[in-house]
Amino acid sequence: MSREDRGYFEEDVAPAPYVAMQRVAVRMLFDPAFVAAVYEDPKGALSGIDVPEGLVTQLVGNDRRLWGADHLRRSRALKVLLEEFKVSSTLALSLSRRLATLDGFFGSPHFHGAVQRRGYMALGFAEYLADDLAGRGEVAAHARAVLALEAAMARSRRMAREAARGRDPSTRAASEARGDRVVVAPGRVAVQVPGGTVATVQHVERWLFEASLVPALGLCEDAPRPEPLPPLAEDAECWLLEPADGGNVDVAALGTEWLPLVAACERPRTRADLDAVVGAGAWERAASLLSAGVLRRW
Repeated sequence: MSREDRGYFEEDVAPAPYVAMQRVAVRMLFDPAFVAAVYEDPKGALSGIDVPEGLVTQLVGNDRRLWGADHLRRSRALKVLLEEFKVSSTLALSLSRRLATLDGFFGSPHFHGAVQRRGYMALGFAEYLADDLAGRGEVAAHARAVLALEAAMARSRRMAREAARGRDPSTRAASEARGDRVVVAPGRVAVQVPGGTVATVQHVERWLFEASLVPALGLCEDAPRPEPLPPLAEDAECWLLEPADGGNVDVAALGTEWLPLVAACERPRTRADLDAVVGAGAWERAASLLSAGVLRRW
């Protein structure tokens, strides 16, 4: 799996049968349970996927053992995902104490849906992790807060990437540019998380750095353990995410009063539309975001 995570927020057209079959093959390379299902009941396993019977016959004609020949494939793909969800995945592991919590993604509907629809694997992983953390109660509050921030950063990267490829997700559903509307600049995302979320990220990143200095630290009984997490506050903190060079995302503080305005402009808005959604005077307030490059004319 490449760090590029070359997917789409939404496909333009349904894939050709041979493309759909290629995606089935990718799913089989990662999920032995799916391999078993395809070989034992091809029609049931591939229900809803437009693939000719001849291609299915060729598929199951392969030696079944070949699908699992690369036993490190999932580990390599998981490593890439964890680079983008470094802190939330660390917190998830601290709760479950089982690598299967994260590795289970490759057998989940989130993974299979992302591959079959050519969606973004990273965003599918974020949804998978969110579902897992949702059932863990208050002890997972920090992990959920950090995941919301890291998932928004992942979305920011991909919004900017699609715009650079001529597929700007903020304007694809809109009519041609007329100049009388405003919309977010590519990759700009506003996110609201519990107070203390960024402090939690910094806290965990510091421990991860220290732990990385001795790769075999996990084998040591006297290894330093993470200190207690900083508390989350009742008051929310808002952040503006802006894509930067090298796949990085800049994070800047955003006043809570600006959050509804930026969020509303994830699709093109006329003056009347913006004032109706956000409130009177929203159009005038948008002028400062235009000058700052957060919004643009459309």
